Amino acid sequence: MMQGERAPARRDNFRMAESFEADMIKHPYADQTPAHHLHVYCHKHNTILTLTRPNGNPIMSIGCGQIGFRKAGRSGFDPAYQLSAHVLGQIKEKGLLMEIKRLEVVFRGFGKGREAFTKVLLGNEGRFIKGLVVRVTDSTRLKFGGTRSRHERRLG
Repeated sequence: MMQGERAPARRDNFRMAESFEADMIKHPYADQTPAHHLHVYCHKHNTILTLTRPNGNPIMSIGCGQIGFRKAGRSGFDPAYQLSAHVLGQIKEKGLLMEIKRLEVVFRGFGKGREAFTKVLLGNEGRFIKGLVVRVTDSTRLKFGGTRSRHERRLG
């Protein structure tokens, strides 16, 4: 009888573990806090970084023009690199690391700033923040059909 009583208890524990695993597969982030978002908008002429709370309210939004680059100077790799380092420094300086538990990086566009931000995040400047990154997504807008594009400019 003792052996017969233990077997159902083991089965119940096994079923409970199975249901917990199945629940974690269905909802992998159910027990975790929602992530803050760092939007990296890189286009041909500028790079803009926006840090938002999990509900979408912005905390800070900075472009290359706000750190001293003007007109055509905003479009290169170096301004985007300096902007990325500046924003990551501001996050640390303002004490936002205490508030941010998880961070999602959202890229948009295929400008030079995309690569610059990646270099900063993986480099020495991003050592405090890269451990908080839980997801990297791309929300670049792609056109399917639509109106006819302008012709490509040809020089020379």
